[in-house]
Amino acid sequence: MKIPFLSQFLNSEGDMKSGSPKITYDSGINAGQKTQFGALLTNIKRELPELLAVSVVELRSGKLLATHHIPGKLAPGKAAGYNAEVIRQKQQALQVMGLAEEEAIEDILVTLNTQWHILRLLPGNRTFLHLMVNMRDTNLGIAREVVRSQAHAAA
Repeated sequence: MKIPFLSQFLNSEGDMKSGSPKITYDSGINAGQKTQFGALLTNIKRELPELLAVSVVELRSGKLLATHHIPGKLAPGKAAGYNAEVIRQKQQALQVMGLAEEEAIEDILVTLNTQWHILRLLPGNRTFLHLMVNMRDTNLGIAREVVRSQAHAAA
């Protein structure tokens, strides 16, 4: 399915045109992380071509490690630290409630007026994915499954 505002970035096969948004990386990551995060984000982009943004963020620092997003108002790097704090606070809440031993966060869904944001911890709980999609262009169940399966494959 081609999305009208996104079609300017797609060629006739529905793939991203050269010169369109690419995955960008933090200068401090190593070649292995770049390969791992690049494959993860590419696979998610392939399965959810209508996405607005997808990023890998370090949980402890909130630093954006790798991202792909449509140019414009979106700034995943500015929100990365705040999203890391959301996850850390929920982990603390599980501790306080005595649930941390038997329960773990699978994902956190943030519902906005026109967008869904999914935060999902990656294996090892040191990094997480942040996916941003437009509600009218994306099936929430499919988006959550893509994020779940790709996060699991990243193990």
